[in-house]
Amino acid sequence: MKENKAVIILLIGVNYAPEISGIAPYTAAMAEGLVAQGHQVQVITGIPHYPQWSNYTNFKGLTSTETINGVRVRRVRHVIGSGGMGLSRILQEVTFGLGAALSPWHKPDVVLCVSPALISTGIQVVRGRFGKAPVTVWVQDLYSNGAREIGGSNVKGRLLEKVESTILKAASGVLVIHDRFRRHVVDDLGVKDENVCVSRNWSHIKIDLAADPADVRQKYFGDAELVAIHTGNMGAKQYLENIVEAGRLADQRGSKVVFGLVGNGSRREALEELGQGIEHLVFVPSLDDAEYAAMLQCADVLLVNEKPGLRESAVPSKLTSYFIQGKPVVAATETDSATSDEVRAAGAGPIISPGDPAALLDAVEDMAGSVNRAGQYGASARRFAEEHLSADSAFQRVGSWLAGLSAVRSRVTTKEME
Repeated sequence: MKENKAVIILLIGVNYAPEISGIAPYTAAMAEGLVAQGHQVQVITGIPHYPQWSNYTNFKGLTSTETINGVRVRRVRHVIGSGGMGLSRILQEVTFGLGAALSPWHKPDVVLCVSPALISTGIQVVRGRFGKAPVTVWVQDLYSNGAREIGGSNVKGRLLEKVESTILKAASGVLVIHDRFRRHVVDDLGVKDENVCVSRNWSHIKIDLAADPADVRQKYFGDAELVAIHTGNMGAKQYLENIVEAGRLADQRGSKVVFGLVGNGSRREALEELGQGIEHLVFVPSLDDAEYAAMLQCADVLLVNEKPGLRESAVPSKLTSYFIQGKPVVAATETDSATSDEVRAAGAGPIISPGDPAALLDAVEDMAGSVNRAGQYGASARRFAEEHLSADSAFQRVGSWLAGLSAVRSRVTTKEME
């Protein structure tokens, strides 16, 4: 097969390194992976703010430029929202979108916008109409489904679906992270099937660079006999009140299980208040890569927890980090959700009803009493990650797709000039 030539890629996304959770690690790794393939990559991104939703690096000025691991990164100032899709989040997306659109693009061959942020992405698609480079969209979350599933009104959901459909259909190509996303984008949002590419996210945690798991376990959980942890964003989608109540129930039962909530987010303060006095519940701050990898390795069970009714809007990025650990995963999610599809495909662990603390505690305790089954789940999850969640294959697939779109646009432009 003929290899595509190296191209100049502009990657635009509000989240980037040094943010250590959510979409940022994938955006940064994609930029660096495309550079390693020989492409030239420029990045326009925002102020580091996630998942704290604050300017925690004390970014100053309107813009700044730096080089991170060989990638030229331009940051633009924007309003920082507070999570969810309220007015502050809309202002964040609009201000970042305008900042990115008004920044110099330096004549890329192709533009890859990361959604979220959807509104910002729409602004870049409009900007792209005035240039020669095709503008593509990398869809990590589906806004319209999220609005419906997290308790938004049907009117809001329909409005967001119209906006999302308009933006994605106007883009030169759409990259999605799961086949469930592809079906929704094509069947419900009206994007042409031939314009959609599927490329899963990958396992980005480097196990060999982990801190000592025993030290990390002792530091945060002491002598707990059984540790079950949930990592990442603490927001509405995760509905972590379920885990807090499972910890309360563990207190009442005198269970051996200690639950850990690792990370940060818009709901953390409320969750800490709800969990005051619960002995079988530990809150752990956001960790650097080495300590985070050790945290995953020191756990007995890894948890995915979603709000009841959540089915189509997202595939938790934490799953790629979970699967490679070789640990059982307990998923509290709808049995027909995209998340359950992924856990089931990996053979990673049981799927239980969301919003049921007793079922969650029972499932975790069952793992402790079924060592062989827990080991089988963990081994299956690791095999799945090794076979299907390779970073190199993702970079190669996306790089080839972007180069192909650039070549198509170049041929069309040449024909128009003749």
